[in-house]
Amino acid sequence: MKKKGVGISIILVTFFSCLLVKKGSFKKEEFLFPRMNFEESNQHSQVREELGKKIFFDPILSIDSSMSCASCHKPNFAFSDTVKFSPGVFGRAGIRNTPSLMNIGYHPYFLREGSVPTIEMQALIPIQEKNEFAHNIVDIANQIKDDVEYTKLSQLAYDRELDHYVITRALGVFQRTLISNNSKFDKYIAGKIKLSKQEKKGMDIFFGKGNCSTCHGGYNFTSYKLTNNGLYETYEDIGRMRATKDSNDLAVFKTPSLRNVSITYPYMHDGSINSLSEVIFHYNEGGEAHKNKDALIEPLSLTKSEMNNLELFLNCLTDEKYINPLQND
Repeated sequence: MKKKGVGISIILVTFFSCLLVKKGSFKKEEFLFPRMNFEESNQHSQVREELGKKIFFDPILSIDSSMSCASCHKPNFAFSDTVKFSPGVFGRAGIRNTPSLMNIGYHPYFLREGSVPTIEMQALIPIQEKNEFAHNIVDIANQIKDDVEYTKLSQLAYDRELDHYVITRALGVFQRTLISNNSKFDKYIAGKIKLSKQEKKGMDIFFGKGNCSTCHGGYNFTSYKLTNNGLYETYEDIGRMRATKDSNDLAVFKTPSLRNVSITYPYMHDGSINSLSEVIFHYNEGGEAHKNKDALIEPLSLTKSEMNNLELFLNCLTDEKYINPLQND
């Protein structure tokens, strides 16, 4: 997707490359968002975005027309949910915590175990999963292809009748527009505001003693690494091994983004931790001794004050747009 203002971006990068945070081991240009890469055959257009948004919020995707993508990926919670497991059709219990979709277009792979290579392919998973929509995309297309508005949008967007191809591609286009880059931290990086003394101390811990940025660095605050964070010694969910059948992938999951982390609770792949303070405590203790636990997960020896300051900094990663539901359409 071609964007204007490339020259301005280069100037900004050059400017920010000269600015280093004194105690935090990062350069400010690391947090400039790059251009979004759309699939060559599925470039962005306004009508494709409109069609994808309409599908995203349409409960027709579920077998009983009771829920849409937005039923679990709630806009006012950074397109995540606030329950341990979001229920599927007929009240069926979910099996994994709903992740945020913010900045999802920058992810290199999808699902908690990173087993799907594109957003377009990912759309098929919740549609067919019995604990989610329990539906069939071909049947969905047949249900809505004669709808006047869908027919019009499909022809304008993809020059074809609405089918499984159109549904997955339009959803991909819409999801790539879900961008979050206006947190307190972003404004600080841009020189628009200042952080409090405690928030700055928390930032120094994040990029220093806490070593958080090793896995949660960069503009999206994640390395996307597939890893085990020592949540348990034994896991009910086998993680990436579900896709690879490799025991080395047992209980391995994709490292999530920390953007909007203050409103995307509960945490972890199974929603087992309810608060940020508990998450910080988990990492400060070094996690449980699982055989695949990442070697980077070890006791941090943070004091109570340091943990409190770290939490204050993490709160700075939340985009105000997703704090106030009235600001979302």
